[in-house]
Amino acid sequence: MVRGLVTGIALALALASSDARASVSIAVTWDGLLHESTEAAVATPFESRSVWENSRIYTYTHVRVDRPVAGDLAAGGEVWIRTMGGVVGKIGQLVEGEAVLVPGQSSLLFLHPGPVGAFEVTARGQGQFPVVVDEAAKAAPHLVRSHAVGALLPPRAGSPRLAADVLHDRAVDAAAQDVAADWGRLH
Repeated sequence: MVRGLVTGIALALALASSDARASVSIAVTWDGLLHESTEAAVATPFESRSVWENSRIYTYTHVRVDRPVAGDLAAGGEVWIRTMGGVVGKIGQLVEGEAVLVPGQSSLLFLHPGPVGAFEVTARGQGQFPVVVDEAAKAAPHLVRSHAVGALLPPRAGSPRLAADVLHDRAVDAAAQDVAADWGRLH
C-alpha cells in the first residue's frame, strides 16, 4: 500500500511539473564578436514579419542603417535581419537569449550573413547593444548590454575581455571608435 501511495505521488508530481525557464550561454569575447561579424552598425528597426521555416518561427526585421561602424553597410541603407522566434497567427515562439529588435529602438548591431537577403545578429542577443538617449541628463547617447541574453558564463580560457564589458555604458561615439580600431586587426 505504501509503495502504491509513493508511486501515485511521484506520478502526480511528474504530471504537475512545468518546464524550467532559463537560458545559459557562454559570454562572447570582444575579439570573438568582432571576428565572427561581417558588419557592425547602429540601426533602427521599422518593420517586421514572422514566418514559419522548418517547423520554427523566425522574424525578419527591416532596419535602417543610421551609422555604419565597420564592414560594408552604408548610412541610410536598409537590411533585413532574421531572429529566432515570433508570432504567426495564434502561435508564438520565444527563444531565450535571442536579440530583440523593437521598432523605433536603435541598437549597435554586430551582424553576419544569414539566409539569402538577410543578416543575423552575431552571438544572438550578445551582439545587440541598445542605444539609450537620456535627454533630461543631456548626456551623449550610450550603449547598454541587452537584457535578453539570460545568464552568461565566462569563457573557459583565461580572462579575455568580454564584449559586454567593453561596450556597456559607453558613449556611442567612443564605442564606434573602439570597434573600428580593433576591426582591422581581426579581419
